[in-house]
Amino acid sequence: MERNQIIAIVVIIVIVGGVAGYMIFLAPPPYADLIIVGTTDSVESSLDMAQSYDYFGWEMIISLSSGLVDIEPGSQAGVDDIIPALATSWTTSSDGKTWDFTLRQGVKFPDGREFNATDVKYTFDRNCNLTGDGLFELDGPQLNMGYAGEGGIIDNVEIVSEYVVRFNLQISFSPFLQLLSCAASYMVDRAVAPMDELVSYNTAGDPLTPCALGPYLLASWTRVGGSDEEIRLVRNPDYFDAAAGLPRTNNVTIKMYASDSALAAAITSGEIDIAYRQLTATQIASFKENTAVKVWEGIGAQIQYLCFQQDIYPYNVTDIRRGITAALNRTHVVESAFLGTFEELYSMIPAGMAYHDPTFEVYGDANYSYTQAMLAPYGYNSTHKLELELYYESSGHYPQSQEQALVYEADWEASGVIDVTLTGLEWPTFRLARNAGTMPVFIYGWYPDFIDPDNYEFLPFASWLNLGYNATYPAGGIAQNDLWQEGRSATTNAAREAAYLELQQLQAEECSVVPLWQSNTVAVSKLNVGGIILDITVNWRHWLVFMT
Repeated sequence: MERNQIIAIVVIIVIVGGVAGYMIFLAPPPYADLIIVGTTDSVESSLDMAQSYDYFGWEMIISLSSGLVDIEPGSQAGVDDIIPALATSWTTSSDGKTWDFTLRQGVKFPDGREFNATDVKYTFDRNCNLTGDGLFELDGPQLNMGYAGEGGIIDNVEIVSEYVVRFNLQISFSPFLQLLSCAASYMVDRAVAPMDELVSYNTAGDPLTPCALGPYLLASWTRVGGSDEEIRLVRNPDYFDAAAGLPRTNNVTIKMYASDSALAAAITSGEIDIAYRQLTATQIASFKENTAVKVWEGIGAQIQYLCFQQDIYPYNVTDIRRGITAALNRTHVVESAFLGTFEELYSMIPAGMAYHDPTFEVYGDANYSYTQAMLAPYGYNSTHKLELELYYESSGHYPQSQEQALVYEADWEASGVIDVTLTGLEWPTFRLARNAGTMPVFIYGWYPDFIDPDNYEFLPFASWLNLGYNATYPAGGIAQNDLWQEGRSATTNAAREAAYLELQQLQAEECSVVPLWQSNTVAVSKLNVGGIILDITVNWRHWLVFMT
């Protein structure tokens, strides 16, 4: 397609005192008709919201569908950062259990049918199995994220009128709007998506996706042997925000590459306009020295943290965990393993997200005098060292796992009172050992289901981590899971903030798990590309990107 720039001349007739004149303006050049994005990602299973539970699948869903609400690009995803999408306004009851949404009118599906409250109810009935006739039993994201079912969030969805829909919740759930902003809450097209059947990719000409109402429509999807080769998106003429000039680019082609080196070569040669996921730290450092491209950096939502198995002595001793924590050197690991492309993290809530408080800064980094003081009462010293066995996964599930482990080993041993043994396990074996509770100390990671502190702050007592956390600790005091429940059920922002600030303080005192680092998000583009926003949501917004 042609990408030539055309300057439009706009003539405006001006009448002053009955005399006609004119003014000439040079309109800005139109955006390029096509942008080509390169990636090493691939859709894991399908683009059906009732099944898709992977980063790239969700990236496609948010380009092809829409939710009731969205998160303001570039924000912290807090209570004041929720913006209208398919809903224009909403209200909630004083107990936080009833939410009414007024829907945008005039929004059309590809077949010309108008979107209304029936589509919202159908979406959630189907994907969450609220009526018992849906897909909930298929272990989709809604099941794993606790949308419904026993102890879940949503009880039912009720049609109040053609353009008003009501969610009746089982619990008071403060981050409900943030939950509705994630891809698992986006609308399905009920003309395409059966109530009890998934819409999957196949080569027989069946529908490829139940997505609709988004800034783009799916033009083509080439997939071979379970891996994507190319996906093409085309502007949706009926997109609800089309009047605002969105999407900015009519056509997007996403090309998949088999390796990071092939992706790096493609952006270097100009074969693609943007490279996004997954370039290595070394490649990114090289691109920063390349004046022919632009490197975009933003905060990421992936974190990694240290876990203590508190059913194994001495890791059930708080002072021991504190001493080990103080000997960490986060700057060393982000500079050595990640060449400065990641950031040190001092809270289980990532930086850039609402309510973040870096409470673990109290220990400092490489604070060896504190480490020695904490371990000494338990008989650990330079002649009788704490024998610490650190487990890490060795199969590439997490970035630079072995390199990280070597840094942690060096820094702990520099304390003079800790001796480290490293054990790497392939991811399947690593998970089995986690379930069995046999790893005394290990490194784990988390990428959120939806962007809110609620989805991070439960990790120290998450049942699947199996850390032996005692919910009654400290004796007679409030426990972490109590504060987490307070935060997620608070009916005011002030109450929610107070709960999370206290919870972060308690987590730093107990050191059940210890935050290590937070990822950055990086893209590399041609110099004439604009509109890339990399924020805490880690959403790639194709519809905002343009090229002149």
